[in-house]
Amino acid sequence: MSGQRTKRGLFAGAALMMCVATPAQATMQCWNPTQVAAAKVRDLQSRLMVATLRCSAMGVDVAGAYNRFLAANRSTIQGANAVLLAQFQTGFGRQGLVHYDRFATSLANIYGDDPTSPAVCGETVVLAEEAAATNGDIDALVAIEDRLGFATPLPGGQCSVTFASAEGN
Repeated sequence: MSGQRTKRGLFAGAALMMCVATPAQATMQCWNPTQVAAAKVRDLQSRLMVATLRCSAMGVDVAGAYNRFLAANRSTIQGANAVLLAQFQTGFGRQGLVHYDRFATSLANIYGDDPTSPAVCGETVVLAEEAAATNGDIDALVAIEDRLGFATPLPGGQCSVTFASAEGN
């Protein structure tokens, strides 16, 4: 009898572990304009961070300009990250943080192989100073990123723009 209980216990434990190990696949919803703007702010921050690290590795210090960008936009960057995390938590539930971290890492990886030269480092300083001068203005930061060419794939894609019927207006 105890052998049967042990087998049942092992089977139940294994079944429980399978349920825990394979969470339900959530569906990522499309990204509304606020979420897209948050992704663009995060992309700009990642672009500048990676360029700063690449320039530092070749002996060109652009950290001062990057740090001014961070200081001037700290609350906007934090707000953008909160919007992004919420988007991933809505789409992936308890696995949201894992998917958010992967997304943030993928943004940085996009810029890891960019060329680095003294000229690129000089452009990074100018870009970081321009972004610092926005003082947290989301629209200005998004405009900078749009000018640079935001091409980051968003899981679930951007929401379609639709217009309500003109009949009631």
